[in-house]
Amino acid sequence: MTARGATARSRKNQKIAAIAATGLIVAAGATISSLAAWTDTEWVFGGAATENGVSTSVFEVNQNVTTGATWTNDLANPGGKIDFSIVAQDLMPGEPVYGFVRLRTIENSLPGDLTLNAPVMGAGGSATLFSALTYGAKIVPSTGDCTDAGFTASSTVVVAPGSATSAGSAVDVFDLAGGTAAPGPEKVVCFQLMLPSPASDTLQGLTAQPIWNFTAESKLP
Repeated sequence: MTARGATARSRKNQKIAAIAATGLIVAAGATISSLAAWTDTEWVFGGAATENGVSTSVFEVNQNVTTGATWTNDLANPGGKIDFSIVAQDLMPGEPVYGFVRLRTIENSLPGDLTLNAPVMGAGGSATLFSALTYGAKIVPSTGDCTDAGFTASSTVVVAPGSATSAGSAVDVFDLAGGTAAPGPEKVVCFQLMLPSPASDTLQGLTAQPIWNFTAESKLP
């Protein structure tokens, strides 16, 4: 081999070594790059305004069947007792009796819509008397307005007076405002219960227990 040939081959080998050092290899007509690169990772998390996380809302309705300060949460039948007064122990045809329940949302609760469902009969009562009774329900300003005069004066009807015990809420479902640091403002639902006139003598001396429940559904503030 001549000196010139040896020099050319040496230069060729150096060129091949330089190409390999850059990570470029030619094979079967393809060029593959393995150049180094910078890398980075970014994380994010879910939050809500100033809170570092997301939270479920609260919706809870309390009841009070007295004029006192004790509020309860009665989810099971029969619930709190609406006192129709001692007069309801001796119902007379055509003479209505009245009783109330106070309703409100708890602290930090969402607002909601309430529906009064048709009553069911308590155990051991007379189905004949239960079916003969009629009822109605209205929103009144205060517990003191749950009287014949206050009931008549109210135009906020939940269930139309004189409805059969098979009837539930009217179209106008009522709502409760949400609570904040304190419970939401209360609403007083006044019930009217009556044995219509005329009534059969066979209804004398019977007892029946109507039991109501409200269906409550939350909504956005």
